[in-house]
Amino acid sequence: MIRFAVFFVAAFMTMEFVSYFAHRFVYHKLLWVFHKSHHTAREGPFEWNDVFPLFFATISIVVIWYAVGDPLRSDILALALGVTLYGMVYFFLHDIYVHRRIPGVVFRNSYLRRLKKAHMVHHAFGGEPYGLLLFRAKDVRDPGSDVTAGRGSNP
Repeated sequence: MIRFAVFFVAAFMTMEFVSYFAHRFVYHKLLWVFHKSHHTAREGPFEWNDVFPLFFATISIVVIWYAVGDPLRSDILALALGVTLYGMVYFFLHDIYVHRRIPGVVFRNSYLRRLKKAHMVHHAFGGEPYGLLLFRAKDVRDPGSDVTAGRGSNP
């Protein structure tokens, strides 16, 4: 059980770094054609950037399905569940809280408020921070007026 928990937590923590590098070097470069929709005003409930969570959720579902078929695959299951939890946290904090895709979600937690502000700096100015959960204090600067609705350009 401890081994399962270690793999689970390690997968969750590793995903922040995977997310950072994917966002910086893949989404803002190679796959900007999809990600640029996330940096422009959304028309309707969906944007082209939504293909990324759908893609990764599909992979997670397939890996979980594979792993539950054999008790000897518990390490794979732990990894897949850690990745899935990160995806759920990312969706809730990034899409629902930061970008208000479901209105009315407000937190009075200082860390989550700084997280939101840091992400708005990314949209207002481009560049850092590319991650979600980890950001530098200098990434939390005043991005100007109404950057929650504004979406910066590709750096």
